[in-house]
Amino acid sequence: MSIEQQLDTERVKQITENRNKIKPIIEAIILCGRQNISLRGHRDDGRLVITKSDDNDLKNNEGNFREILRYRAQGDLNLKMCLESDGTIKYTSKTSQNSIIEACNSVLLKNIVARVNFTKCFSILADETADISGVEQMSLCVRFVDLNKLVLCEEFLQFVPAHDTTGKGLANLILETLKQFGVELKFLRGQGYDGAASMSGIYNGVQSHIRQIYPSAMYVHCSAHILNLVVTKSCGVRPIMNCLSLIGEIRDFFIHPKRKNVLSYKILDSSNDTTKKNTKT
Repeated sequence: MSIEQQLDTERVKQITENRNKIKPIIEAIILCGRQNISLRGHRDDGRLVITKSDDNDLKNNEGNFREILRYRAQGDLNLKMCLESDGTIKYTSKTSQNSIIEACNSVLLKNIVARVNFTKCFSILADETADISGVEQMSLCVRFVDLNKLVLCEEFLQFVPAHDTTGKGLANLILETLKQFGVELKFLRGQGYDGAASMSGIYNGVQSHIRQIYPSAMYVHCSAHILNLVVTKSCGVRPIMNCLSLIGEIRDFFIHPKRKNVLSYKILDSSNDTTKKNTKT
């Protein structure tokens, strides 16, 4: 073969080998994400020893991600050779993890946006709150009907930092973010927010600014927020306060094992068969 062909063949071989190396690592990260298992970032770097030699190694827990890779490598010879090799390319560093997570995010977001645009009718759900670092984060979700399954779906899109928390600023942030994601805003038919003035205001609220551009996007006060307001208001009513206080005292009285066993026995010994199970639960 010519030099060009040899170089090209060797490059294809190297690409195939690298893909085989990184595939189980991608699957491990996806598993952690699906099961809400945390990663340890910069502490996941370094050479990974698959077979631990002594008791000290067995006691040393290197985190979820590395332990998952170690367990899988016990039955995957290619992964074991990659992790135990002296080379620097292992795809387990925090930089590689973040790149893989971002790639997964792009794939999922693209899939959701395609489903939303296919339905040609959707609502936007949004709320903003400060995270642990004090940065205001806007949570964006979409609500639509999956035409293939004929079921109502609510999908989370993204957390977006919000620097301008006025109604106009948040409205612009929502619209610009949806455009960046590829959502066709001409199909926007609904808005769901809480009752805060910056969100629901009829003059300067988010819903007002969006309806000026998309008149068909009707605003509906979030049902969960309404329920929260109702429960909060109800807790200030004296009869309800007394009822909740009494329930709390009863719970505290029967929390002890002996009293709890006596209560369970009395329930089972009761002649009312229809409510035994629910009452015991």
